[in-house]
Amino acid sequence: MARKIEIQEDEWNKEENRFRYAHELEAGNILFFEKAPFYFAPEDIEFLLNQRQGGSKSRKNIAYKPQQDRITNHDTKDVEAGKRLKEVLRNYSASVTEFLSVLLSPYAKKWKHDYASFRPFQEKGRKLRLRARNDLLHVDAFPTRPLHGGRILRFFTNINPVDSRHWITSKSFEELVLEYGGEKGVLFPRSVGYSLKNRLQRKAIGMLRGAGIKLPLRSPYDHFMLNFHNYLKENGEFQKNCPKDHWQFPPGSCWAVFTDQVSHAALAGQYALEQTFLIPRSALLCPDLAPVSVLERLSGGNMVDPVLSASLFA
Repeated sequence: MARKIEIQEDEWNKEENRFRYAHELEAGNILFFEKAPFYFAPEDIEFLLNQRQGGSKSRKNIAYKPQQDRITNHDTKDVEAGKRLKEVLRNYSASVTEFLSVLLSPYAKKWKHDYASFRPFQEKGRKLRLRARNDLLHVDAFPTRPLHGGRILRFFTNINPVDSRHWITSKSFEELVLEYGGEKGVLFPRSVGYSLKNRLQRKAIGMLRGAGIKLPLRSPYDHFMLNFHNYLKENGEFQKNCPKDHWQFPPGSCWAVFTDQVSHAALAGQYALEQTFLIPRSALLCPDLAPVSVLERLSGGNMVDPVLSASLFA
């Protein structure tokens, strides 16, 4: 079960702590900051509290894509508000990245800067399809962006002026796989292979992607993680009876966690920001603790194609 590691302000810049905090994250713990460890202009927070999400039911949040410098799923009727929103989310993304580049320096040279998001809806009672619900315990997996063994590190900020964000966490990925993996629940995928069938499948997918058809090229690892994410959300017995720890993240606080390792759910809370980083296995201090390593040990096979994994983090 995850522990909350509270980081005091005078500890942030101590070089000897940087490896310690990376170790804590890889051990499945949550780094907690009572207040944002960087400047966040009050007028920007006030602006965000007045924004509205677009109408697409398939999108859960307003997303900022730093690689493209654009936002998606925002109510675009007010062009000037859209420009301001992009600027605010760009600044948030840059501030988080600058801070974590120091705090988690072992990762910074190899990580991939992924999406930031603004979550304006109240999680409690939110109407979403089952597999998209945030209030059900799960480990994260991306359905359209395969990670090929990379880790999902997320940094959250609660900008709600009055209400905490209520989370629960349960067992770690390794504990859950031992309980629900293989014949007990989600079958382990076959090892990466180079049979004629596999080569033809990859070539066909590559041709479709080259033609502009958005088709994810998943590794066996990605297939398992997505199936496991769905299995946990759909397993009513697990959701009801598994051990749970409850966490309250107060207004103004921040926290960081590997969400592919720590099973988690957001039961309540509105107005949160989040920045995602993808961490390759080669950057980890304890790579044996990574979900891909756990899965390879249990399944007895190689779950990623090293060429595809290297290209993701090139």
